Amino acid sequence: MRRRMRRPRWLMALLSLLLFHAPCEAFGKVQPVVNVTVRPDTLLVGDRLRCMISVEHAPKEMVSLQDISGFSAKPFELIKSKQRTEKVRSGINQDIFELELALFGAGRQELPPFTVVLRDSGGRVTSKETYKPSASVYVKELTDASMRDLRPIKPPLTPSIPYLLLLPILLGAFGVGAVVLLMIFLLKRKVRNSAEKVDFGQVAQRKLRKLGTSLSAGMPPHECYEELSLIMRTFLETHYRISALEAVTHEIERDLKKLGVAGFESIMNLLKQADLVKFADSRPDVEESRQSLDKASEVIRSTRKKSARS
Repeated sequence: MRRRMRRPRWLMALLSLLLFHAPCEAFGKVQPVVNVTVRPDTLLVGDRLRCMISVEHAPKEMVSLQDISGFSAKPFELIKSKQRTEKVRSGINQDIFELELALFGAGRQELPPFTVVLRDSGGRVTSKETYKPSASVYVKELTDASMRDLRPIKPPLTPSIPYLLLLPILLGAFGVGAVVLLMIFLLKRKVRNSAEKVDFGQVAQRKLRKLGTSLSAGMPPHECYEELSLIMRTFLETHYRISALEAVTHEIERDLKKLGVAGFESIMNLLKQADLVKFADSRPDVEESRQSLDKASEVIRSTRKKSARS
């Protein structure tokens, strides 16, 4: 009597596990799984529709779609398409084709058929099947289907302007504008009054004293004359209201003659001497520079006295 050989239970469990999880290509060819989804399923004429076709296949196979010309025929209009591949699980890849369509028909529209072609790594066709999607979409009309005649164009309506509501706004805008103008006027007047209160002669005298201190501290005489010319020009422009800072010496001479300024010769001698130092390379000594400062101080002092008497 033969004894039956008993197989261990663990060996049977291991064989069952291997058989259940082994890749399909170990036992035969993987059949492609095709799914078609569309969204939205209801739209208006001319709206966009997204159709996604997913194909599950073996990793070594390449997928392409044929006969998708139906997606470019009426009532469909293929706008763009793209393809991507992703791994679903061990031994299975998935290619997803995203189609963007426009629909121009009305009513229930069935998606057109297409062909899925599988190729191996060498480019040979291993499978070619045509699929007819069961998905469909419903396209709504933009107008009432019972309407047969064009309606007459209505003239545009003239909007009614609420003048009573606009009146407070206009009055408020005018009031704000008036307040702003008044503030600008008062500010300018205040600045003008402040400028009139400034004693430009006193300011010039203070600058001359400071310049004399710098000269005693070792300032070169030619630099002293340059500062002296700037002080005199600034005083003339602010005191007599003439363009002296940007004008040349003969233009200042012309303007001072017209005004009949007292001490005209002394002022012009100082400016001409400063021009000689600046442009003719004249080199006065410290004593000459100090004398020029004293003359300038005397001219400004006499001008202030005359202005105070008048």
